[in-house]
Amino acid sequence: MKATSSNDNLWVAAGDGQLDRVKELVEGGAQVNAKDDNGYTAIHAAVSYNQKDILDYLLNNGGDINVEDFDKDTPLYVCETTDMAKFMLDRGANPSHKNDGGVSPAQTANDEGWKDVAQLLASITGETLVDMEDQPMEDDTLAYIQQESENGPPLDEEDDEQRQEEFAQQVEQVMQRIQQEGGVHDEDELREVVTKMVLQEVKRSMDDHH
Repeated sequence: MKATSSNDNLWVAAGDGQLDRVKELVEGGAQVNAKDDNGYTAIHAAVSYNQKDILDYLLNNGGDINVEDFDKDTPLYVCETTDMAKFMLDRGANPSHKNDGGVSPAQTANDEGWKDVAQLLASITGETLVDMEDQPMEDDTLAYIQQESENGPPLDEEDDEQRQEEFAQQVEQVMQRIQQEGGVHDEDELREVVTKMVLQEVKRSMDDHH
């Protein structure tokens, strides 16, 4: 038996690729599917750090390839390479699994930027992957624009009604264009544009009144 560090547990050893230490711990009674405070397992660690030999050993010693953490993420959710993904699929990993948020491993990989893994998994599940920036606006953003349209700039002259109507039409045009395009690329940018429209109307009104 070699001397080991006190913090050299199964999770650390699996992530670091310390196969001898992993074997020592497992043979000493460590539970392969044991979870930490977040439900994370040594299998998740091995996959996340692309330690295929470690994963193979863990699976051959009672490891569950589809073990879930507390968010119901299986190890496939932390897979960053197609080589590891193919290995996991061969060992029974479920690409159609959905976590607590109803998200698949393919969509997670896509959101994380692991495009090759995402495409591989999606080719199996038949999913259509959606980039975050291409998703339709959230309802609260639409509500925000509508509120800005209804409020309009604070005006108190005879042409107030006409100005407010013009402003409402401008915002409505923006909303229609966004809906026709199926969403926005950046909700923060959209909010900023609408806010600037309001401020510009206010400034124009104040300039006209002086």
